[in-house]
Amino acid sequence: MNIKTLVVSAASVAFLTSSVVMAESHASKGKPVGIVSGVMDVAGISRNQDNDALIDPAFAKTSRPCPPFCIQPTAPFAPAAVDTVTELDVIHAARDTAGGDTSVLVVDARTPGWVKKGTIPHSVNVPFTKLNSKALAKDPMAVVEILTGTFGVKDMDGVLNYDNAKTLYLFCNGSWCGQSPASIRALLTMGYPENKIKYYRGGMNAWKSLGLTTK
Repeated sequence: MNIKTLVVSAASVAFLTSSVVMAESHASKGKPVGIVSGVMDVAGISRNQDNDALIDPAFAKTSRPCPPFCIQPTAPFAPAAVDTVTELDVIHAARDTAGGDTSVLVVDARTPGWVKKGTIPHSVNVPFTKLNSKALAKDPMAVVEILTGTFGVKDMDGVLNYDNAKTLYLFCNGSWCGQSPASIRALLTMGYPENKIKYYRGGMNAWKSLGLTTK
């Protein structure tokens, strides 16, 4: 085989390879991204349909100093039986809230500056700075007002009644974030029922990594 033939053959292979890669790329861009198989949207929550999308740069950092940004264990509240939940659990809770179910509430425990950058649809913001051990020590009645005004707790002449308390799904920035755990510990101190507290450990970092809708 002469040099000219070799050059032409090499160019043909390169062209064909490039065409295959481009075809695969175009094909991947058009593939649907469901929440689970067959489910594309739940209460206005869906996933980014761009197959080449990348995570929000605000959550791209891998090495935040520890302390304070240490990895949270799966069950950081033991022996309290607080369930650690997944994205699907939070989506279902958000769906129920959007549908008028007043017995559940998705709670963003982050500070307002973070919430402005995007939060989970149908959630409410109760900053951990207003619901933690320091807030409880400084102004316990302000914490009681959160419980009675937002979480469905009844104040019966100074005695808190949790019979109709909402089931809370609390989250913050991720598995390295201690904000929602701080709020959960305060709730447990106040006597909030363990079975009505859910901890979304993955938080916004996991939510963003899955391309889920934010508001």
